Amino acid sequence: MRKVFPGLSGRFEALPDPRRQAMCRYSGSHIWWSGALMFLTHAGSRNAFDQTRNSGRAAYNMGAFCGQTADDPRFDDEPLITCTDNLAHHLSRVAPEPVREIPIEMIEQLIKRRVLDSARLFGTWYVLIFDGTVQERCRKGFEQGGKSAGHAAPYRYVLQCGLLGPGATFLPFMHEHVDMHDLLADKEDCELTAFFRLSERIKQRFPRMRFCAVGDALFCASSVLDRCTEYGWKCVLTLKEGRQPGLWEELLALLPLSRPNALRVWQGQDGKEGLRDFRWVSGLALGNHKVSTVLVGEMIPGGEATLYAYVTNFLITPDRVVDIIGSTGRERHLIEDYFNTEKNTGVGLGHVFCADATASKNLFSLMQVAAIIWTILYHGYLKRTFDWAARATQAALARAMAEGMRSYALPETLPCPGQLRFVT
Repeated sequence: MRKVFPGLSGRFEALPDPRRQAMCRYSGSHIWWSGALMFLTHAGSRNAFDQTRNSGRAAYNMGAFCGQTADDPRFDDEPLITCTDNLAHHLSRVAPEPVREIPIEMIEQLIKRRVLDSARLFGTWYVLIFDGTVQERCRKGFEQGGKSAGHAAPYRYVLQCGLLGPGATFLPFMHEHVDMHDLLADKEDCELTAFFRLSERIKQRFPRMRFCAVGDALFCASSVLDRCTEYGWKCVLTLKEGRQPGLWEELLALLPLSRPNALRVWQGQDGKEGLRDFRWVSGLALGNHKVSTVLVGEMIPGGEATLYAYVTNFLITPDRVVDIIGSTGRERHLIEDYFNTEKNTGVGLGHVFCADATASKNLFSLMQVAAIIWTILYHGYLKRTFDWAARATQAALARAMAEGMRSYALPETLPCPGQLRFVT
């Protein structure tokens, strides 16, 4: 933290704080850090975190993160970590907009430090991966939009945007919450509509940065191409039969006439053993745009052949198709892997942490903060430096970190971790 994000505690402290400070035991940074540590240690739930939060040296070590050390007079010589009820109450009183800026600022720092340069497509385009997921499955009667929304929702939904990092890593970047509207049809405030809101925020925040948008078949629409063209972005979008039937039929009709547009690679995805065939047709119409469509057939030893299809506004040539499709479009699975990791290793994505919609949104932002820290720690240092870390699961490492914080006092002078690099 001191090496990569030294100003994070101060950023937490600067968030709006509606409390009467003279009556408060815990600093604002302390409260926000308790939520971040709940996700970093893969506690899985508020109750699980509360059970051990003040065990051993944990309360003393909390001061190293939040800046409120054990000798703070508000503790009366007994440092404690606040309970998650206090965390949820505090987060319900702070507007989500300033909180969701924190993970963006963290990624911005990594960009300025040129940590992500090696992941840019052709050394130019930062790759943005978009996908939606269920943030929480609400208990009966919960209101997704808060008390003023006037309707209950079965779940809270969010559109996540992440950056493709070095070594095929995924870094959460921005997100947009999706509100329920039509309960009878069980439809969301359309994920595409959320994409337009989110892309507008990205363009406003990074007006001169070059992005390539990657998304599933839902985003394979002329309106998405309109937005990318307007902003000067590139895109690589999954194509499925039935999503754009006219385009699909034209692709199949013209593919036999485009025999020179082919490349065979005697290597599977991500350098694994296998075979990949690329076939493409350029100049097809999608709305008012001319696009290239690419079919990729993959075969691995002892496995079945699989077929993937993509639409892109990149110019496809034999020397570019592997980078555009194989190293960019095919990496869309990283966001699905990220969701699965957050849901199934104790981080808590999908778990109902609280009923209040505002607190829930702020907790999701803290989850993104924790995910960025963990990616830098695990992929940028531990996995590369220590053999035992590469063999252990991430959930086991997170639990070991939590146990270490409870068992040992952090030294006042910590050794520098050295250079943070990703294995590519």
